[in-house]
Order: sequence, then C-alpha cells, then structure tokens
Amino acid sequence: MSINEEQIQAIVSHRIEKSDATYTDVLKSMEFEMYSTAANRLYYSFYYAASALLLSKGVETHRHSSLQSMMHLHFVKTGLMTSEDGLLMRQLFNLRQESDYDDFVVVTKEDIEPLVIKTKGLIDKIKSLV
Repeated sequence: MSINEEQIQAIVSHRIEKSDATYTDVLKSMEFEMYSTAANRLYYSFYYAASALLLSKGVETHRHSSLQSMMHLHFVKTGLMTSEDGLLMRQLFNLRQESDYDDFVVVTKEDIEPLVIKTKGLIDKIKSLV
C-alpha cells in the first residue's frame, strides 16, 4: 500500500511532535535522577526525528540498525551532517541498548548529561533538514 504526499507529511509532523514530547520526557527523567530512563527516551527522541527526516526524503526503515545506516548514508556521507553527528547517533543507540538489555548496567548522570544538550542540537539539525 502506498501513501500519498499529504499522508507522508502528516506522519512526518506526528513523528516530530513525538520527538519533542519524548525529549520533554528526558528532561523530566533527569530531574528525577532516572538516568536509564533518560537514556532510553533520549535515543527515542532522536529516533522519531530521524525517522521523520528519512520518510520526508522517501526512505523508510523498519529496524533501528537500518535507521542508523540510512542516516549515515544519506546525511553524514553527503556532508549534510557531521561525523560528530554520526558518532552521537551511535552513542545514543549503544547507550540505550546497554541500559535496556544488559544486566548490571547503571547509567549515571555523568554518562547521560553531556548527551542531553548535544542530542537537542542534533534533533534541531534534523528538523531543519525535514
């Protein structure tokens, strides 16, 4: 089933709104010292924005690894995003994976705090490319 341009724009807008709401969850989680939750929400705030960007360019992904690959291929390799942006994307994914699935991983304030502002900048850059 194919979707038309109007439907694509509605989905893109919805994902951007979801990214913003999820980033708010990050800030609340930080306030309550819930750093593993903040790591999860931080990754997903990026994920929703990135999936909106890819869809706006006609690229659909169905796996987290595919999203990472497509962001790198279409935006980092082309120079629209920096290699530091690419590194941040991998850091967010890896931290979320470890904190969600690995036993005895404890995310600290020191682990997550530097990523919060950097991710906001990345999301803002993604929004400008949508």
